Amino acid sequence: MELIEGDKMESDLRQKLQFDSEETGVLITLPVGWLKDNKSKDEEYPSDVYVVTLGAKYSPTITIKIIELPAEELSDSSYLQLSEVVLLEQSKNSCSNLEVIDQRLETIDSRSARIDILNYIEKETKIPATQYLATVQLDTAVCGLIAIMKQEDKDDYLPVIDEAVKSMKFH
Repeated sequence: MELIEGDKMESDLRQKLQFDSEETGVLITLPVGWLKDNKSKDEEYPSDVYVVTLGAKYSPTITIKIIELPAEELSDSSYLQLSEVVLLEQSKNSCSNLEVIDQRLETIDSRSARIDILNYIEKETKIPATQYLATVQLDTAVCGLIAIMKQEDKDDYLPVIDEAVKSMKFH
Protein backbone atom coordinates (compact mmCIF):
# COMPACT_ATOMS: atom_id res chain seq x y z
CA MET A 1 0.00 0.00 0.00
CA GLU A 2 1.38 3.38 -1.01
CA LEU A 3 0.10 6.86 -0.12
CA ILE A 4 -0.18 9.21 -3.09
CA GLU A 5 -1.58 12.68 -3.61
CA GLY A 6 -4.80 12.81 -5.62
CA ASP A 7 -5.80 15.20 -8.36
CA LYS A 8 -6.86 18.66 -7.27
CA MET A 9 -10.66 18.85 -7.51
CA GLU A 10 -12.27 22.24 -6.78
CA SER A 11 -9.45 23.23 -4.40
CA ASP A 12 -9.78 19.92 -2.50
CA LEU A 13 -6.50 18.01 -2.52
CA ARG A 14 -7.46 14.42 -1.72
CA GLN A 15 -5.02 11.79 -0.59
CA LYS A 16 -5.32 8.32 -2.04
CA LEU A 17 -3.92 4.89 -1.35
CA GLN A 18 -2.71 2.38 -3.89
CA PHE A 19 -3.49 -1.23 -3.07
CA ASP A 20 -1.41 -3.74 -5.05
CA SER A 21 -2.70 -7.28 -4.64
CA GLU A 22 -0.42 -10.25 -5.15
CA GLU A 23 -3.44 -12.55 -5.03
CA THR A 24 -5.43 -10.97 -7.87
CA GLY A 25 -2.67 -9.07 -9.65
CA VAL A 26 -4.78 -5.90 -9.54
CA LEU A 27 -3.51 -2.49 -8.47
CA ILE A 28 -6.31 -0.09 -7.52
CA THR A 29 -6.24 3.46 -6.17
CA LEU A 30 -8.81 4.42 -3.52
CA PRO A 31 -9.27 7.47 -1.29
CA VAL A 32 -7.85 7.44 2.22
CA GLY A 33 -10.48 5.83 4.43
CA TRP A 34 -10.82 2.63 2.40
CA LEU A 35 -9.26 -0.54 3.80
CA LYS A 36 -8.55 -3.97 2.40
CA ASP A 37 -10.64 -6.55 4.26
CA ASN A 38 -8.34 -9.54 4.57
CA LYS A 39 -11.03 -11.61 6.32
CA SER A 40 -13.39 -11.70 3.34
CA LYS A 41 -12.02 -14.18 0.82
CA ASP A 42 -13.63 -16.21 -1.92
CA GLU A 43 -12.60 -19.85 -1.73
CA GLU A 44 -13.13 -20.43 -5.45
CA TYR A 45 -11.48 -17.39 -7.08
CA PRO A 46 -8.60 -15.05 -6.24
CA SER A 47 -10.34 -12.05 -4.69
CA ASP A 48 -9.90 -8.77 -2.84
CA VAL A 49 -12.48 -6.91 -0.77
CA TYR A 50 -12.23 -3.21 0.11
CA VAL A 51 -14.47 -1.42 2.61
CA VAL A 52 -15.04 2.14 3.80
CA THR A 53 -14.09 2.62 7.41
CA LEU A 54 -17.43 4.05 8.41
CA GLY A 55 -18.19 1.25 10.80
CA ALA A 56 -21.77 1.23 9.54
CA LYS A 57 -23.40 -2.13 8.97
CA TYR A 58 -24.17 -1.41 5.31
CA SER A 59 -21.17 0.69 4.32
CA PRO A 60 -19.98 0.52 0.69
CA THR A 61 -17.83 -2.44 -0.37
CA ILE A 62 -15.79 -3.27 -3.45
CA THR A 63 -15.11 -6.89 -4.37
CA ILE A 64 -12.64 -7.81 -7.11
CA LYS A 65 -12.43 -11.37 -8.45
CA ILE A 66 -10.27 -12.92 -11.13
CA ILE A 67 -12.09 -15.71 -12.95
CA GLU A 68 -9.73 -17.91 -14.94
CA LEU A 69 -11.36 -19.48 -17.97
CA PRO A 70 -10.45 -22.69 -19.79
CA ALA A 71 -8.97 -21.99 -23.24
CA GLU A 72 -12.02 -23.47 -24.98
CA GLU A 73 -14.35 -21.03 -23.13
CA LEU A 74 -12.16 -17.93 -23.51
CA SER A 75 -13.14 -15.42 -26.18
CA ASP A 76 -12.74 -11.71 -26.85
CA SER A 77 -16.24 -11.22 -25.46
CA SER A 78 -15.89 -13.20 -22.21
CA TYR A 79 -16.17 -9.98 -20.20
CA LEU A 80 -19.53 -9.22 -21.87
CA GLN A 81 -20.79 -12.72 -21.09
CA LEU A 82 -19.77 -12.37 -17.44
CA SER A 83 -21.69 -9.07 -17.20
CA GLU A 84 -24.83 -10.77 -18.48
CA VAL A 85 -24.45 -13.67 -16.02
CA VAL A 86 -23.99 -11.30 -13.07
CA LEU A 87 -26.99 -9.20 -14.10
CA LEU A 88 -29.14 -12.33 -14.36
CA GLU A 89 -28.01 -13.49 -10.90
CA GLN A 90 -28.63 -10.04 -9.46
CA SER A 91 -32.18 -10.00 -10.83
CA LYS A 92 -32.81 -13.25 -8.91
CA ASN A 93 -31.50 -11.67 -5.67
CA SER A 94 -33.66 -8.58 -5.92
CA CYS A 95 -37.22 -8.16 -4.76
CA SER A 96 -37.79 -5.52 -7.44
CA ASN A 97 -36.96 -5.11 -11.10
CA LEU A 98 -33.42 -4.01 -11.79
CA GLU A 99 -33.22 -0.41 -12.91
CA VAL A 100 -30.20 0.01 -15.17
CA ILE A 101 -29.02 3.59 -14.66
CA ASP A 102 -25.89 3.34 -16.81
CA GLN A 103 -24.34 0.82 -19.17
CA ARG A 104 -21.21 1.52 -21.20
CA LEU A 105 -18.15 0.02 -22.82
CA GLU A 106 -14.79 1.33 -21.58
CA THR A 107 -11.09 0.69 -21.87
CA ILE A 108 -9.35 0.01 -18.55
CA ASP A 109 -5.57 -0.39 -18.57
CA SER A 110 -5.73 -0.88 -22.39
CA ARG A 111 -8.26 -3.72 -21.98
CA SER A 112 -11.89 -4.03 -23.07
CA ALA A 113 -14.36 -3.50 -20.24
CA ARG A 114 -18.06 -3.09 -19.59
CA ILE A 115 -19.63 -1.00 -16.83
CA ASP A 116 -23.17 -1.60 -15.55
CA ILE A 117 -24.71 0.53 -12.80
CA LEU A 118 -28.08 -0.49 -11.43
CA ASN A 119 -30.55 0.15 -8.66
CA TYR A 120 -32.55 -2.57 -6.95
CA ILE A 121 -34.11 -3.56 -3.63
CA GLU A 122 -31.95 -6.12 -1.84
CA LYS A 123 -33.99 -9.27 -1.21
CA GLU A 124 -32.85 -10.12 2.35
CA THR A 125 -32.53 -6.65 3.88
CA LYS A 126 -35.15 -4.84 1.74
CA ILE A 127 -32.66 -1.94 1.50
CA PRO A 128 -32.58 0.07 -1.75
CA ALA A 129 -29.10 -0.56 -3.16
CA THR A 130 -26.94 0.57 -6.05
CA GLN A 131 -24.49 -1.81 -7.68
CA TYR A 132 -21.53 -0.85 -9.86
CA LEU A 133 -20.35 -3.78 -11.97
CA ALA A 134 -17.19 -3.69 -14.07
CA THR A 135 -15.97 -6.66 -16.11
CA VAL A 136 -12.56 -6.48 -17.76
CA GLN A 137 -11.15 -8.84 -20.40
CA LEU A 138 -7.75 -10.23 -19.39
CA ASP A 139 -5.47 -12.57 -21.36
CA THR A 140 -6.65 -15.84 -19.77
CA ALA A 141 -9.35 -14.59 -17.41
CA VAL A 142 -11.99 -11.99 -16.71
CA CYS A 143 -11.75 -9.50 -13.85
CA GLY A 144 -15.04 -8.74 -12.18
CA LEU A 145 -15.48 -5.80 -9.82
CA ILE A 146 -18.70 -5.32 -7.89
CA ALA A 147 -19.26 -2.31 -5.66
CA ILE A 148 -22.42 -2.16 -3.59
CA MET A 149 -23.78 0.79 -1.64
CA LYS A 150 -27.09 2.04 -0.29
CA GLN A 151 -28.96 4.07 -2.92
CA GLU A 152 -28.96 7.07 -0.59
CA ASP A 153 -25.12 7.04 -0.73
CA LYS A 154 -24.71 6.61 -4.49
CA ASP A 155 -24.14 10.29 -5.29
CA ASP A 156 -21.17 10.30 -2.90
CA TYR A 157 -19.68 6.93 -3.86
CA LEU A 158 -20.33 6.35 -7.58
CA PRO A 159 -17.73 8.98 -8.63
CA VAL A 160 -15.22 7.43 -6.20
CA ILE A 161 -15.86 3.93 -7.56
CA ASP A 162 -15.71 5.11 -11.17
CA GLU A 163 -12.36 6.81 -10.56
CA ALA A 164 -11.04 3.71 -8.76
CA VAL A 165 -12.09 1.44 -11.64
CA LYS A 166 -10.35 3.68 -14.16
CA SER A 167 -7.20 3.55 -11.98
CA MET A 168 -6.97 -0.27 -12.11
CA LYS A 169 -3.79 -1.82 -13.48
CA PHE A 170 -3.30 -5.53 -14.13
CA HIS A 171 -0.04 -7.43 -13.76
